[in-house]
Amino acid sequence: MRFCAVEYAIPTRLVTNTEIIQEIVSRSTRYLTQKALDLLALRFDELFKKAVTEVRYHRAKNERAIQFGIEAGKKALESAKMSPKDIDLLIYVGVGRGYIEPATANVFQTILKLNKATCFDILDACASWLRAIHVAHSFIKTGMYRNVMILNCEFNFREYANFEFKSLKDIEFNFPTFTIGEAATATIVSDSQDDDEYYASFRTWGDQHTLCKIPLPHFREYSDGELRNEIEPLRFFSYGEKIFRFVFSRLCKHYREDAVLKSFKHEIVFSHAASDAMSDKVIKSCNLGEEKGYNTHKRFGNTVSASVPLAMGCALKDGRLENNTNVLIGFGSAGVSTAWCKFKFLT
Repeated sequence: MRFCAVEYAIPTRLVTNTEIIQEIVSRSTRYLTQKALDLLALRFDELFKKAVTEVRYHRAKNERAIQFGIEAGKKALESAKMSPKDIDLLIYVGVGRGYIEPATANVFQTILKLNKATCFDILDACASWLRAIHVAHSFIKTGMYRNVMILNCEFNFREYANFEFKSLKDIEFNFPTFTIGEAATATIVSDSQDDDEYYASFRTWGDQHTLCKIPLPHFREYSDGELRNEIEPLRFFSYGEKIFRFVFSRLCKHYREDAVLKSFKHEIVFSHAASDAMSDKVIKSCNLGEEKGYNTHKRFGNTVSASVPLAMGCALKDGRLENNTNVLIGFGSAGVSTAWCKFKFLT
């Protein structure tokens, strides 16, 4: 499999930690005393520093999510020197969407004029893009499809964010919300005669599903129990410390137990941009070479399923990612799933 294009589109509004904290404090005044508000602001500042969160990009008032998905898709076609009719399959991935059904891929298939492509969605939280790469690789190798576009449009911040803190205890499950950045990416992959040395391994601990969710109004009809009773429909929550501890231990164990991964001579490491500090900790614990990590959280925040393709697109522009580079991807995602993937990056 070769990567014909890895492109991205970012909204224009740069949002700082100070702006986020000020709005949280302002909207929480009806619930908290001044002393509690001061502690809330202090705690947020500490946690942003711990996660190495500095800025993120969100939509300006005149911007819509869909325009960035279109921009990324068009840029990918141009970079790949392909016309819309060259795409056989479109996979839309990630959390960002406007409805449950039909597949969001249908919208972008129409707008991008990918008339010869069939399409569907893959949703696995932040791991959605990597799942789609695995599916696309399998399809390409069997000859079912020749050129596959994987597109996401992760614009999920204000739609699901809860700025009103009723207690300092809310930080436990609501802090990660405010590290979210927005981005769209489009990746085009195709067959290659050269050996891409592709290998991927996924593991899942479904009993940890209670740690991170965006619940629907009728979520209790499909729930086997939650961590607390006051969950609000369509409000994102993530028990950041708990999920980070769990993912860290399982992700490192996952790597150490896999002889194929350990024998691979990687040259660059990409990871989910939930936290640069977390990524660096995994790289150090697994002896992957601290200089080989490529992080984007400090620049863009947590861009959900766009994090790895965004990092790859930036690394291409920085000259850190080139043809024949040995790539290693390590990933933890809500569910909870861990994933490792290695390949030779072929263009």
